[in-house]
Amino acid sequence: MRAFPESRRSVGQANVPLIAGAVVVILILVVVYFLWPQPEPTPIPAPDQPRTTPLETVAPAKSAQERGDTARDVIKSLQNAAVVDYSHAHLQAREFHAAGSLADAQLLYFFAARGGYGPAAFELATMYDPLHFSARDSLMAQPDAFQAYKWYRGARDAGDDNAITRLGELRAWAAGAADAGDEQARRLLLQWE
Repeated sequence: MRAFPESRRSVGQANVPLIAGAVVVILILVVVYFLWPQPEPTPIPAPDQPRTTPLETVAPAKSAQERGDTARDVIKSLQNAAVVDYSHAHLQAREFHAAGSLADAQLLYFFAARGGYGPAAFELATMYDPLHFSARDSLMAQPDAFQAYKWYRGARDAGDDNAITRLGELRAWAAGAADAGDEQARRLLLQWE
């Protein structure tokens, strides 16, 4: 039998503590992995169950008044009629507006304005008009001259003479604001008919 040189045995013997240390480290890592607390998996709902969202990500619930639920009910009943009465929608909108139910009012103004009812388009335009804007009478944080222009035109086309005056006032405002450097007013003037 052939004997290994002395130097070969010392190298092999030197590796034993290194290998043993590596094995101990691996065992510690395995134990830590299995003993470390794991987050609970999020259950996946069955296809026939609705998904739920964690409470932290859900926006605060809005009241029926803030969502305009009453106006939606009025619109449904009007749409179920043989002929849609846009004047009734406008009157309901004015009542909601006076009572401070702005979401209901705006939905009904919009519904009647889209139906071609001039007075509702005029009211909707007024809510957007920078010259007549009031934060307490509007859902918007600031006026929108483009929307005012759009709805005043709708009111004018439906025969509302007051809308002609308001369009003139809005154009004069836009010209002054554009001269002062307002880019939005300048773009509004470019699309003016």
